[in-house]
Amino acid sequence: MPLNLSKLGKILKTLNRLETPTTFNASLPVKLEVKKELNPITYLVKIGNKEVETKSDIPLAVGKKYFAQIKEFKNSVQITNLKEYPKILQTLDKITLPKEFSSLKKDEVLHHLANAKNKDEFLFFMNILIAFEKKIHHLIINEKRKALMQYKYEKNSLKFYAVFSNLGEIEGVITPTRLTICSPYDATIRLIQEYKDEINLIVQTIKKEVKPIYDFSNSLLDLRV
Repeated sequence: MPLNLSKLGKILKTLNRLETPTTFNASLPVKLEVKKELNPITYLVKIGNKEVETKSDIPLAVGKKYFAQIKEFKNSVQITNLKEYPKILQTLDKITLPKEFSSLKKDEVLHHLANAKNKDEFLFFMNILIAFEKKIHHLIINEKRKALMQYKYEKNSLKFYAVFSNLGEIEGVITPTRLTICSPYDATIRLIQEYKDEINLIVQTIKKEVKPIYDFSNSLLDLRV
């Protein structure tokens, strides 16, 4: 793979091996789902297989999913750094992905599109096809743990965005000698620094908000061009 894409894939796969912890702390971001509003600032949320009460000064939508950093107390949890669950992961949660670490080529996308088992699969591969026409590629990091990367070639560099069901979102740029990775979470930044020696590149990490290169649509109408 050109521009050290295989080396980038190695560190992404290493990060993805980490499971969501059963004991929560203010470290890695985790997914939570709001199950019930108990009062204007108290909610029942589901984290993994566990339902707990938490307080939030920010109004939360019942039934909606978020990424957050979690600190557990005796009878409740504290949530910080709350961010909406990405549209891409909402789609990935509903479908079965093809083989792990597979770069989806156009003919493969068309095959999966023609053989989609339901509307969610059809929308997923339609989004990937439209992105492909914009020269944005998709790489499946892990089909079981729902991890996906988008990337686009630019002059002497490759821009990428990756989303994990455990670790949240990251984005960055890779050149023949340097890898820059951005994340909104301090813990994810520290984790990347811990594993940076796995690739033979200069690694720079930056804390900032990130966004997809191509934002998935959940509507057929939005996909019309």
